[in-house]
Amino acid sequence: MQTLRFATLVLLAATLPFATRAQTADNPSVQINKDNRTIAISATDHAEADPDVADLHVGFTVYGATLKDAYKAASDSSNGITKAMLDAGATRSEIQSQSQRVSRLTDYEIKTQKGMKFSVQQSWTVSVDPKDAALILDAAVQAGANQSGDINWRMKNNIALDSEAIRLATEHARALAAELAKGMGVTLGKPLYATNSISNGFIAPRVRSFAMMSDNVEAKTAAPLAIEAQRVQSTATVQIIYAIE
Repeated sequence: MQTLRFATLVLLAATLPFATRAQTADNPSVQINKDNRTIAISATDHAEADPDVADLHVGFTVYGATLKDAYKAASDSSNGITKAMLDAGATRSEIQSQSQRVSRLTDYEIKTQKGMKFSVQQSWTVSVDPKDAALILDAAVQAGANQSGDINWRMKNNIALDSEAIRLATEHARALAAELAKGMGVTLGKPLYATNSISNGFIAPRVRSFAMMSDNVEAKTAAPLAIEAQRVQSTATVQIIYAIE
């Protein structure tokens, strides 16, 4: 697992003869006087990794002049899309229905849809191995999934990534505390208090390239989109109070 490291430093308290600091959930009470010899440090760092799950958002909308026609078209599309994804390597346990909706169109929509009066929409979330995302998404689109494409990238379990982010942030905090103690002419002691917070997200997406199709090639013969997974990251912020000697 590769990591990209950075830190921000906040000096919360030192050995100074002033008033008592207020206590909050994120800021423990620190008595600032000649008898309280502590250094408080806040540091932030993060770890990143390639995702091991791609959540594909797949869906379609079909229309019909009658409710029966619209529902028949939706049934054909729904079963055809599901079969195409299964044939491409997805499993039934990975395909989760998100929404189904049958609607009568507004007068304006009826005009734009050339007389069609009803619509049926359906969507799924399909959780697959990132390396299979492009193939399964392509199979769904070729089978009629005309409202598809969003992908969420994630880890099956964030424990390892979170732990690495906390380790890096803690190392940063200790290094900063040691440097501060050195500058003050004191010796850094043991940690007396520690807290942390974790957030998860994505590395900014890199440039993606897409398969292009010449004018004389039908859509059904186009290659799948060239999709590149975003790396996921866990960011940890730690606050540690050290004794100084």
